[in-house]
Amino acid sequence: MRRPIHIQLLLPMLGVVVLAITLVSMANAYLGMDRARLAQEENLRRVVTVLSEASFPLTENVLRQMAGLSGAEFVLLDHGGRARHGTLSLDAEDSNRLARVPEAADEGRFSDNSVIHLAGRDYLSGRVPLRPRGTATADSLVVLYAKDRWWAATRQAAYPGLLAGAAAVVVAVVVTTVLAHRFVRPIRQLRRQVAAVADGDFRPLHVAGRNDEIRDLAASVNQMAEQLSRYEDEVRRNEQLRTLGQLGAGMAHQLRNAATGAMMAIELHRQECPEDPRPESLEIASRQLKLMESYLQRFLTLGQSRPAVMESLVLDSLVEDMLGLVRPTCHHARIDLRFDKPDEPVRVRGSSDSLGQLLVNLLLNAVEAASRDAPARGAVRVELRRSGDRAALAVEDSGPGPAESVHEKLFEPFVTEKPEGTGLGLFVSRQIAEAHGGSIRWERRDGMTRFIVELPVIGGKVDV
Repeated sequence: MRRPIHIQLLLPMLGVVVLAITLVSMANAYLGMDRARLAQEENLRRVVTVLSEASFPLTENVLRQMAGLSGAEFVLLDHGGRARHGTLSLDAEDSNRLARVPEAADEGRFSDNSVIHLAGRDYLSGRVPLRPRGTATADSLVVLYAKDRWWAATRQAAYPGLLAGAAAVVVAVVVTTVLAHRFVRPIRQLRRQVAAVADGDFRPLHVAGRNDEIRDLAASVNQMAEQLSRYEDEVRRNEQLRTLGQLGAGMAHQLRNAATGAMMAIELHRQECPEDPRPESLEIASRQLKLMESYLQRFLTLGQSRPAVMESLVLDSLVEDMLGLVRPTCHHARIDLRFDKPDEPVRVRGSSDSLGQLLVNLLLNAVEAASRDAPARGAVRVELRRSGDRAALAVEDSGPGPAESVHEKLFEPFVTEKPEGTGLGLFVSRQIAEAHGGSIRWERRDGMTRFIVELPVIGGKVDV
């Protein structure tokens, strides 16, 4: 049987509190009743003492006045037990009963006296001898106190304690209910959050401004959700890369064979037509096919880590070579392509194939973005500078820049705003930059989109 946590924790505590309040209330009620009883008995004892030792005659008027002061009834009996007068109207049978009332054993405990039924009502009764006056025969005084009135007065004294106890119980129940709700509500929120995490919803839970174990638990759940979100993204990305590699392996193999065949055809054309007036165009086509073959080879090993062949490179010369590959495209698209070379050569340690792929990725993206400026003439600028032990290569274009929806995850795989794009170009570029101990970032400034690659130069720290 399911027992909620607030029942397990708070209900026993509430039971102990209610039991304690009940016992204290009953004790207070009993003490109140005892005090009320003692007060009545003390009051009655004083009245009886005054009457029993009085030097004045106990007339009916005197007895009625004393009855009004004490709440008791009095009947004066002569030495033969006959009623002379009193505060009650009695018949012959009642008088006979009064004659049999025993003498009070203890004036201090009137509630222990015998009970007598007179005139349709039960009375606590006791007979008190009177002091003889002169030579007259001693009389006796019967003291009667209505039993229901006696106990009503004592019960009345118990009500404040019982009411206070009942109020305390109500307060305890209300406070316990509020505390239970305050205690259980964040636990229920945590349960819903954990269930949401199990369903794939990794949104963080709002942590209230409290400082206790529940807040620590909520923070731990949020941390777990964040880690699971990262793990899920990583697993999904690796799965996508693996799937892409599996699906594209066959096609990439065929394309690489076709590129190899085209290169062979160009070489045969060179041999057959050595006087071709456009050898530069053939050279560019040959280099493009070699680059295409390199890309296809990298696509076949996408997601796999392999050691790169590092060598000393003149980065500005590599940039010049890669610019030669994209100049025909820029000329055709009417894009102004410019390279701001450094005053001195910048040397880095790296793989020419990998860094060439990084440069071509950035250049082709810039050319495509700048071509969106039509009918205005687009512009692509490449700038290479050295600052300390770092080389900064910037590629900027006059295009509109990436959409705001991809700003924060531009270098993640499969993130693209192009309908025909795969979202792998910048991801591969980041991998290449980091493999060379560098970094890549982007910014939008003065109407230009700028991608900046920083690499360690020869003589600086190289982490490969």
